[in-house]
Amino acid sequence: MPQVARQWRQLADLALAEFGVSNSAGWCLIYLDRLGPDVRQADLAEELGIAQPSLVRTLDQLQAAGLVERVPNPDDRRSNRVAFTPEGQELVGRIEARLENLRRELLDGVPDAAIEIIVNLLNLLERRMAERRGQS
Repeated sequence: MPQVARQWRQLADLALAEFGVSNSAGWCLIYLDRLGPDVRQADLAEELGIAQPSLVRTLDQLQAAGLVERVPNPDDRRSNRVAFTPEGQELVGRIEARLENLRRELLDGVPDAAIEIIVNLLNLLERRMAERRGQS
């Protein structure tokens, strides 16, 4: 599995290179879009399943590229909110479409039933691992 994940990241990095973002930065933008405007930085990190310092590095890159901006949270001065710039908002749909095309190409010819079985198995493993972590 680690090799599959690593190869996906490499292919996604190549697919997104034209946009000047990496796979991890692309997914950060996709999740920001899914969570809605002005999401808390901590909530974005949690949704992505990454530590805050990792997200900070990615957001630094995205902010330097003019795709997002961080603003102090008016409700909690210890945290920031993350929002798209107009350029970032325009780009996220193209990123999502590019990754969807890559996924479609890789799964071409694989029966839907096989994909459903794999997705169900991975979801089951994820739940069981989460339960086990909760027990320790």
